[in-house]
Amino acid sequence: MSTVTALPSDRTVAILDQAADYITRHGWIPTSLYQAHRNCPLKCRVHRTGGYPASMLGAIRVAVFGMPRWYLDTADSEALHTYTAAVEWLNTYLLAVGHARQHACLFDWETAPERTRADVIAALQYAADACRTRASRRAA
Repeated sequence: MSTVTALPSDRTVAILDQAADYITRHGWIPTSLYQAHRNCPLKCRVHRTGGYPASMLGAIRVAVFGMPRWYLDTADSEALHTYTAAVEWLNTYLLAVGHARQHACLFDWETAPERTRADVIAALQYAADACRTRASRRAA
């Protein structure tokens, strides 16, 4: 019996590409889903753009759900499957292939002290490319 609960698809590629784009546009924060947003005068960048700086998981959630989402308990099963497939693929990619001279699970990789926003964006893009390559080889 397989332990993989969600196989990657073309949708996984799109989600990872969108997550990289989100971090490019709105910023990256490695320690939580989204940057804390307290005591805001409603004129900040978040309110002007609608985008919080996000972690890799936060950016994937925005790509899947269309907006920042802190909780998944009310998500429909199709969206959860899409989210799970993207996260599992990214985690597998970072463990097996690695990026920026490190092989580690998603959480350890993202919170490494030397990690940069450019590393995070590149890792999401390379994971999407690896998924795209896998899908084209499987179709051949």
